Amino acid sequence: MSDLRCDNGILFGVLDEGAIEVKCRSAYCGHAPGTVIHRFDLATGKLLYTSRFKDPSTKQRKARQ
Repeated sequence: MSDLRCDNGILFGVLDEGAIEVKCRSAYCGHAPGTVIHRFDLATGKLLYTSRFKDPSTKQRKARQ
């Protein structure tokens, strides 16, 4: 597995066994609030699946208030 990072160390994606995983920031994909990850096949370019995760930092901020 190999991380795709810019010179500042920001993670943009992960290469893994013939596929690439990228973080999406689009509201159309359900980004806000939380994280959306798309996994694409490197050979065909087709979307394999999309995963959505809740943002734990948002949950912690609400609990403190």
